[in-house]
Amino acid sequence: MDTITGAGLQHERLSSPVAERPSGPAAMRVIVHDEPTAAGHMAYDERLADEGIPTLRLFRWNRPALSFGYRQRPPAWIAGSGPAAAGVDCVERPTGGGVAVHGSDLSCSVVRARRAGARLRDVMAALCEGMARACRAVDVAVAWNVDVEAATPIAYCLTQTSPYALTVGRRKLCGFAVRAYGASWLIQGSLLVRAIPEAIQRLMPPSVRHAYDARAICLEEAAGMGLNDAAVIDGVLHAMRDV
Repeated sequence: MDTITGAGLQHERLSSPVAERPSGPAAMRVIVHDEPTAAGHMAYDERLADEGIPTLRLFRWNRPALSFGYRQRPPAWIAGSGPAAAGVDCVERPTGGGVAVHGSDLSCSVVRARRAGARLRDVMAALCEGMARACRAVDVAVAWNVDVEAATPIAYCLTQTSPYALTVGRRKLCGFAVRAYGASWLIQGSLLVRAIPEAIQRLMPPSVRHAYDARAICLEEAAGMGLNDAAVIDGVLHAMRDV
């Protein structure tokens, strides 16, 4: 494993996945694995969805990145040449939702089987509560609601009301998006751990940046202290053990 630094984060980049196989029919395989590119992350998650094995994957991004929902038309400031020139990757996610910011977040992907009797609402509620437990472990009280009405369409994940989101007061900390595959659901999420990378902030139009300042919050700000990357990952893994 090589230690790398990027977007204000220092973490161990895994050259191959570290995984635990599920021990029972409802248990999840756990993978902690960083792909070298934004496109690689999305391709990896699609492979997991195609496999259909219950899985939790946690990962970081090598460089600042912007992802946008499946078949979403990205805003002009993302669709142009500005992000590449600024060292910011752009990628389409296989799941829905608005634009998400990466490079200072902890991202996750979850695969759950679409078996008879399984309800997406229950899966999402368990996932939101698991991430809420991880936040509470660093003394951050969050709220979540899987039934809230979403703004339509959602342009930016952390600035608009949506289901499957964690909030601190009126500010959004974490969001999830989902897509149904033949035999599985693929859920992708992002927990903002630190402030949005400066390279992305410089690209944002003033109105977008102001929206993030007013409506989004990172875990470090909510906790009122710096957080160790490894501890955040371990905390999420521990909190998600029953998801």
